[in-house]
Amino acid sequence: MTDPTPCAPTGDITIFEIAEFKGQLQAAIDLGHGVAIDLAQVGTLDISALQTLIAACEAGPIELRNTPKRIAGQLACLGWVPPKGCKVTYVD
Repeated sequence: MTDPTPCAPTGDITIFEIAEFKGQLQAAIDLGHGVAIDLAQVGTLDISALQTLIAACEAGPIELRNTPKRIAGQLACLGWVPPKGCKVTYVD
């Protein structure tokens, strides 16, 4: 079995940065091995990030790794419920 393709965005993922993040994510998805998104270095997320993550989960197996509690809180405030097949790991 092949490991998922890593994707490690840094900084904010908001409407202003979403095109770059979507491009990175799409390139990883296109490889067909699933994607491991490392959220450790992400600052702020907005609804455009949430929409992109949901679409990615529908496209194939996605893992959200190293998700800080503050990011988990932002996702929860935006209404995030991990879809079936989307694995999330948290860090303190």
